[in-house]
Amino acid sequence: MEVQELNDGVKIYNITTGKPLPSWLGERARRNLSKRDESVRRRVELLQDFEFPSSSSLVRQSPNGQYIATTGTYPPSLKMYSLADMSMKFERRLDSEAVDFLFLSEDYGKIVVLESDRNVEVRVAG
Repeated sequence: MEVQELNDGVKIYNITTGKPLPSWLGERARRNLSKRDESVRRRVELLQDFEFPSSSSLVRQSPNGQYIATTGTYPPSLKMYSLADMSMKFERRLDSEAVDFLFLSEDYGKIVVLESDRNVEVRVAG
């Protein structure tokens, strides 16, 4: 990541500079490389498809820290992202906008969603 500072004190972050790490490189090798190389340590990785057409109302991380779930307002939906793959795992449409949601298991296997029309949806992977 490259940082430029303009004369007004405004910082510009260029996140596209630098060499990409090979996809075949394992997690242990990445950790060892980050200990030796400053550019790898300061590296920023972005989740793919981490967006909603209008807005997102809630963002939560799973108890085991491996997944991030978000709910969007229009169209009402629940998206699950895998941090290991840095990509979207799935997207599920909801009947109405989500007011709140909770993980009922350590991973994304069981989720309960409270919707604005007072319905409660329980999502079970399988």
